[in-house]
Amino acid sequence: MKRIFAVMVLCLFSMLLPELRCEAVVIGNDWQYLTADSQGKWKYFDFGKFQSPIPGNNHEAWLEVSMMPTEPWENTLLFSIDGQAVEVFVDGSKIYADGEFGPQFLGHGKKWHMVEIPYVPHETMLLFHLYADHPHQLGVFKNFIVDTQQEQARRIFAVDFPYIVALPVAVLLSMVTLMYLFNRPEHRRLNIRLLLLMLLMTLWTVSLSNVKQFLWNAPVVWRFLENFLCYIMPVIANSVIVEILEEDLQLTVKRAVKAYGFLAAFALLLELAGYDGLVVCRQILYATVLCLQVFVFRNMWESIKRGNIYARFALIPMIIMGVLGIADGVLLYLHFWQWHVYLLPLGIYACISFVVCMVREQVIRERDLEAHAEELTAEIATAMAKAEMDELTGCRNRGAFEEFIRQKILKGKAFALIMLDIDYFKNINDTYGHEAGDRVLYHFSELVRSQLEQPQEFFRWGGEEFVIYCPGYSQEQACALAEKIRHQVEIHQFFRNQQITVSAGVAKWYEGNDSQVGIFRRMDDALYAAKCNGRNQVVME
Repeated sequence: MKRIFAVMVLCLFSMLLPELRCEAVVIGNDWQYLTADSQGKWKYFDFGKFQSPIPGNNHEAWLEVSMMPTEPWENTLLFSIDGQAVEVFVDGSKIYADGEFGPQFLGHGKKWHMVEIPYVPHETMLLFHLYADHPHQLGVFKNFIVDTQQEQARRIFAVDFPYIVALPVAVLLSMVTLMYLFNRPEHRRLNIRLLLLMLLMTLWTVSLSNVKQFLWNAPVVWRFLENFLCYIMPVIANSVIVEILEEDLQLTVKRAVKAYGFLAAFALLLELAGYDGLVVCRQILYATVLCLQVFVFRNMWESIKRGNIYARFALIPMIIMGVLGIADGVLLYLHFWQWHVYLLPLGIYACISFVVCMVREQVIRERDLEAHAEELTAEIATAMAKAEMDELTGCRNRGAFEEFIRQKILKGKAFALIMLDIDYFKNINDTYGHEAGDRVLYHFSELVRSQLEQPQEFFRWGGEEFVIYCPGYSQEQACALAEKIRHQVEIHQFFRNQQITVSAGVAKWYEGNDSQVGIFRRMDDALYAAKCNGRNQVVME
């Protein structure tokens, strides 16, 4: 119990961490909205820390607020919305859009957004165009913060703390229960229901986390799972209790299971009918848990007095999970903080005692999970490194180059690219064989690397083509480097009786309206011109 309490305290502390810098100081308080009911006039809107929806029975609205000048690095807006499509405008220009502006089956889902705001050195207007599945969702933002991209990412991951510490335990208990299922067939019904509960807890915990958007960006599915599983878990949890109680004590618990099942079906029907039933019926669910679990606990206590060891070990987890579930309901509607974090996933720790009770006759010899995790991490890191490297030349490959350039473009720093192509390389393979061609590629890459400085990066584009990334270089500087490399290749003796030469194309990044596709095309065009003009030369774009 002390360990469980300590974990809960850490969870509460972690939920306060994102609040330390949550004030969007660059956003004004003069929020205004425009809807079909406002007759073409902007009306003031009290945004506040915990918002209420825009007044009226509307599904679409415009929201406007002034934004003060920010530091160039504080260029990321973070917010989350539920059941809404959104467009973001700065100075009349659309900078972000997500979702369809119209009715969707099961709505638009719940999602957080990180929007890169262009640097504006003067006060400007930030404009939002919203479409909501239901009027009570329209205009409701959560976690509305402007900060650096790093701080925003920290907030997203910090809120996942209780899920991160609960998820491995849920997975582990599922595996242990599965192992017990195959070893003790006499308790098959109990084991199947307990395994199902562990799997649902695992899936629900994932659906609550923020990182699920990285795993699978399907906000409608995740929102449905987050809400619907809240109704299903009491059904499964109490069906586990039915299996461990004596027959004369099962009737009350079976009735509770049926009541939870009926409420789940009713909420699902309302959801499918377009009334947001899974959210609307949530208060009824928490009230039902508060009432029915009292009768379940009473029967479990009676079973304990009869000497039922399974009931004894199951009582504490059921009480803890019931209390955490009620606490989630209270915190959800009282809005103590912007980032709502569910406490119920931490209840998985209370289930350990019950699972240990079930598998107490089995000996678990392997417990070094941390060492296994470190080995797995090392294997993943090694595999990722191999996936990015060209073993023959020691250069990173094209896939790594494209991701590398994408990141450099996001940082907005100037650079130039040089594409190198070994002239008549096919003739080398045809004349001396592929093994000789591989030796040429190896020695060529070593020669080029010897001419590069520390900030420069060298990639193999494919075949006999290579690319050099030159940070901060002008076209002329990159052209000079390419000419230097061309000359060194020309005088280098790869073969005794055949000279090897190289052609090069140079292109520069122009920022602004330039694109990754654009600079690749210009670099390739310059190389093509060098080859068409006789090879063994350098051509600028």
